[in-house]
Amino acid sequence: MKISVSDFEKHLDITKERASMETASVDESFEKLMEKKTDPDEYVKIAEVSSSQINSLIIELINSGATGEWTESYVNYIGALKKLNEKITETIVVANLMNSDNNSNSINEIVAKIHQLEIESQDLIKKSDNTRP
Repeated sequence: MKISVSDFEKHLDITKERASMETASVDESFEKLMEKKTDPDEYVKIAEVSSSQINSLIIELINSGATGEWTESYVNYIGALKKLNEKITETIVVANLMNSDNNSNSINEIVAKIHQLEIESQDLIKKSDNTRP
């Protein structure tokens, strides 16, 4: 699938907005999971949909044909989305551990990893912004 993009700045801005909405949704759902206000199985379904949406955004960016001056910014943002997807995967691991009544030490370690992935994603977003032409 090839996407025809003529305004790379606008395309990246729209992609960032869509990713931001997905991030807010999954973050809110994860918070409810941690507060035991959302069932772990329900959370996993929400997270899997968000992960699929993020994968679609990655594919769109890869297939956009960004020109040379936009390549670095797009590559950095794709990296940020990949980190976001890693984060979502780790939240699913937490939900599954909660489902199996596993010990909280494992969950705390994974939550720390989730926070680290969030920082790495944010750093790549800043890098993407700073490498825009």
